[in-house]
Amino acid sequence: MPRGPSSAHSLQRDTILNISADMFAELGYPSATMAQLAQRCGVSKSLLYHYYASKDAILYDLLHAYMTRLQSLVIEVASRDLPAREALAETVRRFVREYESSRSRHIVLLNDVKYLPEPDRERIIAMERSVVQAMADLISKTYQIDEGRAKVLTMSVFGIVNWTFTWLKPGGSLTYPQYAEAVVGILEGGLNGGAERMQHIPIRKSKPTAGKQDV
Repeated sequence: MPRGPSSAHSLQRDTILNISADMFAELGYPSATMAQLAQRCGVSKSLLYHYYASKDAILYDLLHAYMTRLQSLVIEVASRDLPAREALAETVRRFVREYESSRSRHIVLLNDVKYLPEPDRERIIAMERSVVQAMADLISKTYQIDEGRAKVLTMSVFGIVNWTFTWLKPGGSLTYPQYAEAVVGILEGGLNGGAERMQHIPIRKSKPTAGKQDV
């Protein structure tokens, strides 16, 4: 019976992914090389290729693991069977807190998914869409609006939190959990008006564009 990967093998792959995330975020995926990555990992280039056949394979594994984590956050909150408003607030809190510890991965997701081969790129984008849909469902239930209008508000929420890494630095005067509470406050105090206004705005259907999350 064939044996699965050893714990040491899995640990080494995790180390490679962690270092890759930081390097891709710092240098940009196109500029980063396998030779540079091997040097940062403290291994030979040939050993690096033992774990990953290509840089694309590393990028895919990195983004797939990160999106799996984001999907699990949604599932964890849903399993608690909270009222819609509380579930929405808790989901936002978890996303913002996750962004603090996954800053590099988040930068890579935003900037570099476009460099994946098409089949891999589409798999990651499908995972992104599932997370967006889960959030839209929560907003629809919370504010009693239809899916199309909920999607507009959902993308507005992600617009608030997705770029937090550009200005909110760990160890600063405001912590990520504190900022999460501020975002929840915006949702509870500000999106009521947004939801009411959206009821009176006609939503035009558009064709999805490859590589983009369309409303």
